[in-house]
Amino acid sequence: MLPLGVVQTGDLNEFEIRSLDGELEALCASVDDVFARPASRENLRAMVRGLLSEVPRKNLWQLAEFAGHPNPDRLQGFLAKAAWDADELRDRVRAYAVAALAADDAVLIADETGDIKKGTKTAGVQRQYTGTAGRIENAQVSVHLSYGSNRGRTLIDRELYLGRAWAGTTAEHEHRCAEQDIPPERATEVATKPELARRILERALEADVPFTYFLADEAYGQCRALRAWLEERRVRYVLAISKNEAVPLPDGRTRQARELYALVPEETFERRSCAGGAKGPREYDWASVQLGPTAGDFERHLLIRRSTVPNRKDKKTGALVREIAYFLCHTHPGATLAELITAAGQRWMVEEAFQAAKGQAGLDEHEVRKWCSWYRHTTVCMLAMAFLTAVRSRHIPAQPTPLAPRA
Repeated sequence: MLPLGVVQTGDLNEFEIRSLDGELEALCASVDDVFARPASRENLRAMVRGLLSEVPRKNLWQLAEFAGHPNPDRLQGFLAKAAWDADELRDRVRAYAVAALAADDAVLIADETGDIKKGTKTAGVQRQYTGTAGRIENAQVSVHLSYGSNRGRTLIDRELYLGRAWAGTTAEHEHRCAEQDIPPERATEVATKPELARRILERALEADVPFTYFLADEAYGQCRALRAWLEERRVRYVLAISKNEAVPLPDGRTRQARELYALVPEETFERRSCAGGAKGPREYDWASVQLGPTAGDFERHLLIRRSTVPNRKDKKTGALVREIAYFLCHTHPGATLAELITAAGQRWMVEEAFQAAKGQAGLDEHEVRKWCSWYRHTTVCMLAMAFLTAVRSRHIPAQPTPLAPRA
């Protein structure tokens, strides 16, 4: 049985919550063919139920205890040695999540997250910056693709980032990577985070996932190779960029984003909400500048977001100034300012997805070192999270995003 508290909406009674046990069993049964042995199917159910439980920590010891196992050996073997394909399960998770959340405002969002780790043995771990800590730490960093709409949001794909510490051709390096079962093609050179984002987005495109815009923060928006790839495939995007990013003008010249902002007349800005926040609608002043077109009939725009009050200290003068953010947009002709603002505001859904995945589905509590085990653990967590999201999508009313200008 699923424990009480799994679906914390306040809209379900105890009977309805308990009845979800059959729905979870149906979901697990729908992926049984991914696993070669009945024991693996049983371990999948044990792990998913443990991840959805209220155990204090969702490491393998406590998941095993919740399942009634004397130790974590069975679950460790399920993640490290059993015969099953994590990528096949990933594809099933993606299809299930998309079926539950597809809507006219659906978006795909790429972002990364980090888990602080000790030692040097875990695949991908190294000294690197992670937003989870807000500083450089010994950490494991991964790039994820989130699918979100007014019906909910969840993670649908993942790639583990291997930095320079894991790329090389020396015998010592090859031995270290072989110990963690890292594929040779990933062990010889670094695949950047934007490149990993491209790979997971390409899989979504091949699977015909329905969405309106691809969204990402500045770390991905500044990658011109990624932007060119998106434009070649006619993917609509809203990507954060830095103030120094050179953008193309209709006459063929280029100007930095901050230079274009300085030329925008004050009366052009409109005060609008991009999304709801904990303290109400998140209001900013917005403006859009037409840029040079791409091949075909798609358009580029520079979307400018400015805070409504001074909220950031200027590094040179120390005075409080209004924060400015820039987004490069690639969209169909006639896209309205309201449409671009809504898309830009939806990027925060990936943060909510990470919070849910870590807080409720144990994404960051794995105790595995090897490449294969990390992918398997992460994918099972994605399955558990997709189930929660699908259930909630039926019981939590969608909150429309206010788009009308403030009077």
